[in-house]
Amino acid sequence: MVFGNLGDMAGMMKKAMDMQKQMKRIKDELSRARYEGVSGEAKVVVNGEMDVLEITAGSGSVKDIKEAVNRALRSAKEDAAKKLGAATGGMDIPGLTG
Repeated sequence: MVFGNLGDMAGMMKKAMDMQKQMKRIKDELSRARYEGVSGEAKVVVNGEMDVLEITAGSGSVKDIKEAVNRALRSAKEDAAKKLGAATGGMDIPGLTG
């Protein structure tokens, strides 16, 4: 019976390694993704790592710029949560999906 459990353990290790590869692929994909937020004449572009890449203020107010930043970041977070959640089968992994 002990040796039967080793087969289960090997299967679990393979699944964990596959999930790790999938997570790396998703993180790479997210780092290249671009998310845009617009409010008034302000436009902000961020990537999936939450880095601000572009800000176009036009005649937008500070309030418009802040709202555009928040919209872009919210979009990036939602996309990351969706992609990472699918990869983990919905498991909440602190620091990764939570």
